[in-house]
Amino acid sequence: MNQFTIENTEQFEIFSKDINQEFIINIGLPPNYSKDHDKYPVVYVTDAGSNFIGLMGSLPLMQFVNDLPSFVLVGIDYKSPNSMDSMSLRNRDLTPTNDKIWMAAQKDMYKIFGEDLPQVEAGGAKYFLDFINDDIKPFINNKYYVDTTDQTYCGFSLGGLFGLYTLFNSSDSFKRYVIGSPSIWWDDRHILKVEEEYAKKNKNLSAKVFMSTGDLEEEGGDNFKMISNMKALSNTLLSRNYKGLDLETAIFEDETHCSAVSATLNRGLRNVFKSDA
Repeated sequence: MNQFTIENTEQFEIFSKDINQEFIINIGLPPNYSKDHDKYPVVYVTDAGSNFIGLMGSLPLMQFVNDLPSFVLVGIDYKSPNSMDSMSLRNRDLTPTNDKIWMAAQKDMYKIFGEDLPQVEAGGAKYFLDFINDDIKPFINNKYYVDTTDQTYCGFSLGGLFGLYTLFNSSDSFKRYVIGSPSIWWDDRHILKVEEEYAKKNKNLSAKVFMSTGDLEEEGGDNFKMISNMKALSNTLLSRNYKGLDLETAIFEDETHCSAVSATLNRGLRNVFKSDA
C-alpha cells in the first residue's frame, strides 16, 4: 500500500519519564520557512492524529492569503498500536482529576469493541503540562526558529478541558488559547472549582482566549450540557473583570461535537491571531 506524506512536515519521538509514555511530535512548518523571516510563533495542538492533519490541510492557503500569520505547528500524539489506545490515554493526560464514574463507563464501552486498552487512571493533566513545558518546548525552541514568547494552545473536548486547566494553573504557559467544546462537565464540573480558587488569589489573567461549541452539543443529555456550561463559564470569567483577559466565544450553527472540530480550530486560530495576520 502506498503511503502519503504531508509537505513541510517532520516527525520525532519523545519519551516522558514521568508519564512513562512515548509520544509522537508532528511538526508543520509554514510555506517558505526561513531564518530570514522574523521568528515564528508556535501553535501546540493535542489529539494530533486528526487535528494536526486537518490543520495542515488548511493552514498553507490561509497563510498564503494572510488569513493567518506564518507559525510553526506542533502536534502531540501517542505512539500506540491502534487508534483506540489514544482514546484511553487522552483520558489520562488531558484531565485534572480521576472521574471514576466516567472512567468506568469508558471501560465498559471499550469492551463492546473488544479492545484490550491500556489500563490507566485519569487525572494526569499536571504531568502532561509539565511534559509540554519541560520537554517538548525546549526541544522545539532549540531546533526551530521560533519566538519563545509567542505560543498558542489548541485543544478540543478533553483537550479543551486541558486548556482550561492550563489557563487557571499556569496561564503564562501560552499567550493564546483555542478551547473547543471543553468538557466542563468532567468530574461534576471540577474545573469551575479550579477557576473559583484562582479568582480568590488573582486579579490578572493575561491571555487571549477563544472558546466555542457546536449548537447541537446541548443534546448530549443532562450530564454534558456543553453549551450551557460554556456560557456559564464565559459569564463567570467576564464578571471577574480579570486584567489582561481577552475572551471571545462562538456557537457554531448546525454543528455536533464531532463536526465542530475543524470549525473550531480554523475559526479559533483566526480569532486569536486576527491582529497579527
